[in-house]
Amino acid sequence: MSGTETNRATGPVITAWSAVSPFGVGREAFEQGLSAGHETAGPPDIAEWGVVADASARLVPDFRVREVLGMTGTRGLDRAAGLVITAMRELLRDVPEIVSDGGFKTAVVLGTTAGSAQGYADVTRASFEGRRPQDVPPVALPNMAMNRSASASAIFHGVRGPNSTIAAGRVAGLIALEYGRRLLVEHRVDTVMVGATEEYSQARSWLEYHRRPGSEDRVELGEGSAVLLLERSEAEALAAGRSVLAEVLSVTSRVDVNGDPAEALQRCVSASLEAAGVSAQDVRAAMSSSCGGTSESMETRLLTRMFGVEAVVRPEIGSLIGDTSAAASLFQILALLSTAQRRGGDRDHLVVVTAADPDGAVAGAVLRLLPIGR
Repeated sequence: MSGTETNRATGPVITAWSAVSPFGVGREAFEQGLSAGHETAGPPDIAEWGVVADASARLVPDFRVREVLGMTGTRGLDRAAGLVITAMRELLRDVPEIVSDGGFKTAVVLGTTAGSAQGYADVTRASFEGRRPQDVPPVALPNMAMNRSASASAIFHGVRGPNSTIAAGRVAGLIALEYGRRLLVEHRVDTVMVGATEEYSQARSWLEYHRRPGSEDRVELGEGSAVLLLERSEAEALAAGRSVLAEVLSVTSRVDVNGDPAEALQRCVSASLEAAGVSAQDVRAAMSSSCGGTSESMETRLLTRMFGVEAVVRPEIGSLIGDTSAAASLFQILALLSTAQRRGGDRDHLVVVTAADPDGAVAGAVLRLLPIGR
């Protein structure tokens, strides 16, 4: 790739990020946990979660929605929404100016699996246990809406631009990134908070247990939310006084219709490279989704074959924070950004992030990590 060191990024760029993860709340907790490889697995407390299928899970420590966010506006709020609202709160502490105009020029694009599994379960259970099917707690009904987390986070933080929910399983984060990129390219908004969220719950525990019975590669379920701030170009970001971390060169997705996920993912990644105008030889790092049940061994083998063993990032983030499903691919990006900043030096290089869902969806993105302060 010619001229990488001197060309200014012209496409959408990532300028800030935050996370709520099994490492803790905020960017600093994520960076420290990733760097040290902190162990996050532990047995779920039956008193809190009820009887679950998991002997071990990777949970956000001491996270209770109303304790973290306060009592105002959080009554009945589900855990998935609480996680992303907290992650956005941490992001906005670094860039409060993006909502200083009333939030009309900022969008929210949020990736999810299908909303809150526990929300669906709670309302369904109440409809059976009540005297009549309609005798369900009104406060629980919003948690059945797939866009609950995206709308609640925008309302909580006063973000009044476009608000979109992307339900796509483990590829949701990357597809949300592409959706946000298109909003900027079409000049719909000036900034986009691209996020993804996944909660741990009794309902999700049993759904995943029955979805993947006896799976040998099943890792512990994890939870959390990752949020990126996406802006139209490096020039606009620098003019606003913000540092640029990475340029989003391309994001593509495919669906495996032939029962060959490796072939589908290879075609997807090749399309991403072509769209970015680069070759496999230009890629310095690649990270797979590493979520149990998604054939991550296939994914890692494919990336190794395409980019070489030295380029494949290990340990994969999923081995540290568990299967975060819809949030997994954005956590991969955070891990790459965090690692690059920690190592310093020459950061002007290309990275590839991939994701694969057991239902057949695959996605790949090509990013260019940029030198901070150039």
